[in-house]
Order: sequence, then C-alpha cells, then structure tokens
Amino acid sequence: MANSVHLRVRKLPSGLGSYPRVLFTTRPPILEVGDPPEFHAEVSGVVLSADAVRRYADVCGFGDGVPSTFPHVLAMPLHLQIFACSDFPLRPMGLIHVSNVIEKLADLRPGMRLDIRVSACNYQRTDPGLAFDMATEITSDARPVWRETCGFLSRWPESAERPASRPPRPPKAPKDATVLAEFEVTRRTARDYAWVSKDFNPIHLSHRVARYFGLRGAISHGMWSLARTLSQAPAPIIPDCARIDTQFLTPVQLPARVAIKEWSAEGQRRRALCDIRTGRVHMFAYWPEEPAAV
Repeated sequence: MANSVHLRVRKLPSGLGSYPRVLFTTRPPILEVGDPPEFHAEVSGVVLSADAVRRYADVCGFGDGVPSTFPHVLAMPLHLQIFACSDFPLRPMGLIHVSNVIEKLADLRPGMRLDIRVSACNYQRTDPGLAFDMATEITSDARPVWRETCGFLSRWPESAERPASRPPRPPKAPKDATVLAEFEVTRRTARDYAWVSKDFNPIHLSHRVARYFGLRGAISHGMWSLARTLSQAPAPIIPDCARIDTQFLTPVQLPARVAIKEWSAEGQRRRALCDIRTGRVHMFAYWPEEPAAV
C-alpha cells in the first residue's frame, strides 16, 4: 500500500465549498490507477446541533430523537475533503454508492461534542470496477458512539474487458411483503435533502448534469432513500448496537412514485424502497430481529 495521506482540519469544513475541487480537479484514467493511498480526515469538538437534527428529521420523516442515519451528514464534509484532495485518484462524480453499514453504539443527544474520523481505504479490484470503503468513526469523550462504512465503486470504462458471468442479484421484496407507504419523490425532495445533508452533488439536482454523467436524468440521494425508508411508521424495532446493512441497487429517477415494503427473512427484518410501476427494488436495508446472544 502507498503512503497514507492525512488531512486534519480545525473545524468542520463547508461541504458546498469543496465542490469546485471535487468537480474540476483532474484525475488520471482509472485504468492507470495503480496502488491508491489511504486518505484520512478528522475533526474534533463538533457539537451535535439540535436545530440541524430537527431540520434533517423533518426532511426525512423522523420523529423525536437523533436518527441513526443523521451522523452520516456530519461526516459528509470530510468525505468531500478527501474527494477534493488533488492526490485522490478516482473521479468523484463517477463513484457509485453500492452499500452501507451503520452501527449505532450509544445514544446520541443534542449538545454532545463529537470527534469524527473518516478514512478512504480497503481498495479492491473487482469485476465491475475499483471498489473502496469510506469508513467513519465518531467518538465522544474517547468512546465510540457511531460507525459507518460506505462502499463505493468506480466502474471500469466500457472499453475494458468484462467477465462473461454476472454476480448474483440481491434478494427482492417478496409478493407477500407488507406495503407501509406509497408516495411521490420529486426534485424538490432532492433539493431539500441537499440543504440538510450538505450533499450538493449536481446529479441529484440537475437533469442536464446527470445526463452528462451518463444517467437518464437527476436521481435521488441514496442516503435519503435509506433515511426515508427507516423513518416510515411503524418505527422499526432495531436491537441496541445492531448493524443496519443496506444495498443500493438501482437509482430513483426523478420524479418517481415509490413504495416502502417490509418483510422478514433469515432472522432479519428487511425494508425496501420499490418503484410502483415496475416493482423494481431501488434499495433495501436489513437488521437482526433479535439481539445477538451475549
């Protein structure tokens, strides 16, 4: 592994301010990327704002308390600091968020002072492309309170050789799954989430930009899809300290009409966001139905 790159900032940076470098910094062709370095960014003393939590909860449909997905938006500016770094070799606008793991290790309360550390690491050459993790750990008084691993993929170009076989598809919502809600997802949804999450990636906000990057049009934020799915009543019963695993399968093209479905399988509770017209699963999250034995 090449040398690590360490970025330490005195205060949480502006996510919006990082986007010019994220968008316009020149990157090498992916086939020329050899042994990427690990990138680490950290910031100390971030106060968990009650107002920020409330605005996020309103957009994503949560009630009282700090949602288990909220710390992701605290770490997002550090993700962008890494993506904006001139030494980061992958094109950020071409990255696909394919998976997510969240571990809530302690109760979070407004007013807490948090230390946040983010790392781009675990690079792997896979059949579809170069994969890596964006790992986050948040501590309070030196005690871990929240962890997340975002799995990203940078696809090989179309000219690269592809394997003849395809990986197995993740499971889809069964026909007897309970439909919890049906609703519209619009470009206004994406704009509102961008402001509370500091994720202003233009593929979520502009059809023209999204088409430029090979999409059919603007798509919703994957982490909004996860948050909105988890916030849907009835509130899911997630055991203390349990992992919430998520697989992102197909983007939600805006505008769209979607359904949230829930079912149990293999000792897990599962929720999926599905397209009303095609039945296709955009993403699904799952967690254990019972606490693990001690």
